[in-house]
Amino acid sequence: MKASVIRSALEGHGWIGLFIAIPLFIVFWAGSLTLFYPEIKAWSVLPHTDVATATHALPTTDIIAKQFEQYDINAEERMFIVLPTDVQPLYELYLPLNGESAPKGELTSIYVDPTNGETVASIDSFHLADFLYGLHIDLNLPFGDHIVGVITLFFMVVIFTGIVVQFKKLIAHFFFYRGSQSTTRYQLTDMHNVVGVMSLPYTFMYALTGLMFNLGLISQVVTLFFVYNGDRTALLNDSGFPRITEVHAGIEREMPDLNAIITSFETEQNAKASSLRLTNYGDENALIRIVGQHNDHFAQRIDMTYRVRDKGFSKDINPEQRNAFADGTRFLYALHFGHFASVDVRIIFFILGLSVCGLIIVGNMLWLNKFHNNKNISNRLKRTMSALTLGGCAGIIPATAFAFLLERTLSTTIESRALFVEASFFAVYGITVLAAFYTKAVLTMISRFSLISALVLTLLLTFEGIGFGKSVFNYFNNGYSSPFSLSFTLFCFTCLLFWLGANLSEKSKTIQ
Repeated sequence: MKASVIRSALEGHGWIGLFIAIPLFIVFWAGSLTLFYPEIKAWSVLPHTDVATATHALPTTDIIAKQFEQYDINAEERMFIVLPTDVQPLYELYLPLNGESAPKGELTSIYVDPTNGETVASIDSFHLADFLYGLHIDLNLPFGDHIVGVITLFFMVVIFTGIVVQFKKLIAHFFFYRGSQSTTRYQLTDMHNVVGVMSLPYTFMYALTGLMFNLGLISQVVTLFFVYNGDRTALLNDSGFPRITEVHAGIEREMPDLNAIITSFETEQNAKASSLRLTNYGDENALIRIVGQHNDHFAQRIDMTYRVRDKGFSKDINPEQRNAFADGTRFLYALHFGHFASVDVRIIFFILGLSVCGLIIVGNMLWLNKFHNNKNISNRLKRTMSALTLGGCAGIIPATAFAFLLERTLSTTIESRALFVEASFFAVYGITVLAAFYTKAVLTMISRFSLISALVLTLLLTFEGIGFGKSVFNYFNNGYSSPFSLSFTLFCFTCLLFWLGANLSEKSKTIQ
């Protein structure tokens, strides 16, 4: 390969990587945490509740009946029920309510105790997991999904230009790392190359699937308006995502045993049911849609609708031929978010995700050092890019630590609890970015970020041990280990951050 081609690829790799570094870092950081979305949700809410297990659970039909007693539910609209799992023993219910206080289309979301059908808490009060998920898919910004799509497109370019630069050395220098005897620049270069090569299949998979998801939304909008004349239902039907509807008949009918229907579904489809969609519940034209995961096939979702008046899964609304587009989309989604895997594979994905975060920072440091002495680049631009890289990337760690702290310590009675958690994240993140503009000692600043994060997590773990330790261990003893496992992971992160902060502090003193 010509030297000019390699130089051009290196220039493109460096400059593009530099300008997409911050949003890409946020996407990978939040995405790594989102791999444990169910566990974070369980960690947030379970310590605030009494131990609830499936052993003494009420039938699902009785759970729904109790909600109709407690809430003024609009049965003509669709209700969503997320069934208890091995991670989360509580029901998640999304209920359409009657009245002016419940605008059309909005759902009241609640956690429900499976042993008595009583409301435990509002789901909206525990929003940390959804907030992190939002950071990953759209940065929690208007039109953020399109922004992430463009970022992912450039990330794909960065991957290919990196392959071009390293192509000749891809095999010969695999695992090649010059130790402490070499200069800092060589160490960073080797670190960037080794992590980049080792994580290549992982990063390519995420770049490709992320690109398909986010930029696919743009093509859907164009298709919707120019091909389907705005008819979203027709587009979804042709895409393999039909919305099956029935007109409310106004004739009351006793509803069948939901547990029996779920058992029938799981036996016939060899699947595990995960959620229900109930339409016209209690009416002659009621529909019960069951969504689950196939027990043997890779990430295959099973979606069947039970028509109450037919007393079965009618063939006219449950086609035997599976839709290839729908299956392909769900396959990519499961691959992207690790839904196909148990916790061991997700841990590997998590480590690789954090490695890519480190890859981004190291790459930026190399590129910033490269043009540090370049007189053709203004000092203001150099200073701005350095500060944004430092604060925009490293600053997300203390911001996340503060968000976890408030998620655990804030009272569940606070009406805007979720807003406080999100506001704390952005406030701390903004402060770290501003602080980065007023420091010249990069290692010292990273050291302080690490130590502050470690202290925040120490405060979190102390509060949790005093206030919720008994509840966490009660759930652990009853087979629900997520709260304890996540707390233990936070403890490991605390130790790692203390170690990193102390070492960087010593190194900064040596350099000075």
